[in-house]
Amino acid sequence: MIVLLMMVLLSLSVAYLTFYNNTAQIPEYSSSSKPGDTVYLEGTVISEHFTKTGDHLLVEVQHNSETTKIFVSKNNGAQEIGSILSENSKLGVTGQVQEYQGEIEIIVQDINDIKVL
Repeated sequence: MIVLLMMVLLSLSVAYLTFYNNTAQIPEYSSSSKPGDTVYLEGTVISEHFTKTGDHLLVEVQHNSETTKIFVSKNNGAQEIGSILSENSKLGVTGQVQEYQGEIEIIVQDINDIKVL
């Protein structure tokens, strides 16, 4: 009986550690986010266009009364994402904060890191 009880406790401990990991939550993007941080942002598309060279996608998103640029490289699904976005689309983005030419932008690493809501 004690062995069975120990097995149940061990199973519950493993399940807790496997499925309930609160430390893995990605923080929301804010003005205090720094280059290198991985963040999550929800907002409304105010513009989108492809770069003149490289076919990369640049999306400007309005959130919390500020505008943030989202960059999706052609290798990370720019064409697919560009085909489903339009002005006023709501989206959720997970990416890494970077600075490019003095401006902060969020770099999307994978096509699954951007969702139309």
